[in-house]
Amino acid sequence: MFLLKAIKNLIFGTACCLTPVTAVIALGWLMRYMRSVALNRFEVDYPASESIGWIMGPKGHGVFLRCFGGFCRNIIVGIGGAMSLLLVTLPFTGLWALSWWAGWENSFNKGYEQAWVGPAVGVTGVGIGLWVMAHLPIGLAHQASENRWFALFELRRVRQLVGLAGWRYVILSLATVFFALPIFAARGLPVFAEGIIPGFSDFSEAKVEQVSGVIAVIKAGYVFCALVFLRRWAARIYAAAVIRSRRVVPESGIEDSKKANWFLRTPHLVILLIIWFGFVVLIFFGQFLNNSWLFWINHPFLVLPWMP
Repeated sequence: MFLLKAIKNLIFGTACCLTPVTAVIALGWLMRYMRSVALNRFEVDYPASESIGWIMGPKGHGVFLRCFGGFCRNIIVGIGGAMSLLLVTLPFTGLWALSWWAGWENSFNKGYEQAWVGPAVGVTGVGIGLWVMAHLPIGLAHQASENRWFALFELRRVRQLVGLAGWRYVILSLATVFFALPIFAARGLPVFAEGIIPGFSDFSEAKVEQVSGVIAVIKAGYVFCALVFLRRWAARIYAAAVIRSRRVVPESGIEDSKKANWFLRTPHLVILLIIWFGFVVLIFFGQFLNNSWLFWINHPFLVLPWMP
């Protein structure tokens, strides 16, 4: 039963991750999955009305909701998640895109007089991005668990939970960068296609499209599987941090939540930012392999689970 369910989720998830429109559905499903994991950690039964389905909804809510309830819920939750993620990431991803234009492309077109603009804008974007990305996995788990649009922007609460998560959150961040490596490698496939697939340059147009389609499915499948693993992990860490924030230390009567900021005031934060800097490096170097303006705005681990 578990194996059949996993195969079904893999098929639906991979299919949804193939396009930016359907990726909203995958994002919605992932957020509902995170909510389920977190509530189970809280030892709260996940309501039947919130059962995680790709298309069908729970019984007892009418024919339409029974047939399409899961599909509609995935869209609604996915739109909310996409809006929040886009709003929180666009301030730095937009600067990255502008930096690339003002730096690399401007220099390539001999605009040396404004050469300082690209690096200056890029460094600013990286600074903002590191701070946001260091909080993003817990923030997204918070929005998913609370089931409220823009709960991601409750910055004080998210920061507190990051502090309470401690070293487990650092390991999760390191794993995120590790799982992003194949995505970085995939950016170079068009450049090194001839070396990987001998005779690729002699393929007919139909054959090239066929190979490209297979590669797209493999990439979508990888993105979905990696995100299921990482989002589940993030939800469990989030739930543990929430439980700790409610705990009272008997000896002193001081809540653990008041001790949350110790983590963010120590070298641990520096380590966390260095790890996420590695993620930024993968994005920037990936553009040298295969430049795509869409990839500046959307990395599958940051916004929509879709590779441009």
